[in-house]
Amino acid sequence: MSILDNLREFVESIKTKITNLTFQENDVRKAYFENLYSVLNEFYMGKVFFEVSKEIKNSNIKFTPVIYHLRTHIMRIYEIADHPLLSNSYHNELNRKVFSDTFTNFESTIDMCFSQIISNNSLDKIVEEINAKIFKICKEGLEQKEKLLEHFRKSTFIPLIRKFKFLAKYRTDCYGATYQEDVEFIEFNTKLRNCILHSAGFYKGKNYEYEFGGIKFIFKNQEFLEMQGDNVVVFVEINKRFTEIIERILSCLSDIDFIQYPDDGF
Repeated sequence: MSILDNLREFVESIKTKITNLTFQENDVRKAYFENLYSVLNEFYMGKVFFEVSKEIKNSNIKFTPVIYHLRTHIMRIYEIADHPLLSNSYHNELNRKVFSDTFTNFESTIDMCFSQIISNNSLDKIVEEINAKIFKICKEGLEQKEKLLEHFRKSTFIPLIRKFKFLAKYRTDCYGATYQEDVEFIEFNTKLRNCILHSAGFYKGKNYEYEFGGIKFIFKNQEFLEMQGDNVVVFVEINKRFTEIIERILSCLSDIDFIQYPDDGF
């Protein structure tokens, strides 16, 4: 089965899954899969477009009188397949976008579940842990501590991994045996996201390596990210792994009736 066939089958399986979900409309958990369908369908169509460009390049697509007036524009499509620089750039952009949208969909789902579920007491505990040094310095008593908590509730950045850990432990023994592996996977993708999207692939930080989907991701300080291996759909496989993690999180939140997805304004 070709890569296109596999992608189409995967996209169709998501569409089927959406129809079988029991969540209410505008529930965050259903919205994850709806957004997932959009993200992966766009990647799939991008790959289809590239195959069309190859067929135009090979003169296998003929111009009928109906579309002949578009010939000048359509012939520009073949340049994508004909020029190695454009070809590499095209696939790199597809990968960058599918990864960016994948991570955003995962992160926003975790964030919305976290923010609507967490109690004030649990939130204060996390805020205190993150700002532990400041709280240690300030020893003016309970009143001052409450003022600090009130301030830091609004201003403290809570990392994605802390939100994930909270949700994964929302109910005792609900998550499963892959917890630690999933923590490492999320931490890897956070590093990968920052490197690709914030510095165009140029990495600054401690040297680090991570293997996934037959690809070794090599992060070296003050160097561009290196990917060793041959897997043209590794970012789709990253997407699949994120979805598996979301499904494990959903099992921990199964007793929650509704988690509101924001109105998109349309």
